[in-house]
Amino acid sequence: MSSKWPMFITRDLGDTEADSVEMQRRWEVYDREMRALIDKGGLYQDADGWWVHSETGELVGPDPELERPSSEAELASMRPFGEAMPDLAEAFRHEIAKRGRPPLTTTKTPVTIRLDADIVEYYKAEGKGWQSRINAALRKVAGL
Repeated sequence: MSSKWPMFITRDLGDTEADSVEMQRRWEVYDREMRALIDKGGLYQDADGWWVHSETGELVGPDPELERPSSEAELASMRPFGEAMPDLAEAFRHEIAKRGRPPLTTTKTPVTIRLDADIVEYYKAEGKGWQSRINAALRKVAGL
């Protein structure tokens, strides 16, 4: 795959030490090529940090600093989000916990019941909610 713009592709790399060395090498090439293009002119940086060709509007590539692999010191200093920002993490957990269907005040008891095929076909033919309609019919017959 060829491109007229520098590329920093790492999807073929794994987690080995050799892959880390290769990623660093590829980034250095990308960084050198991008900085040469930036210094040459004819590019501007958009709000997302991408360099854009001034004449054609083509995306040239992300800022090399955005693509830079993290150093060992940076990786060692990283902490889990919950440790780094406990208040914000708790707020997220609280918001996520509020999602979904609210708890029911009365729940139904799952049962297995054998019904005649024509009864099931009749209720299913009326569309979605056929089990609820059978429940309503049973409540009516039982006088509840």
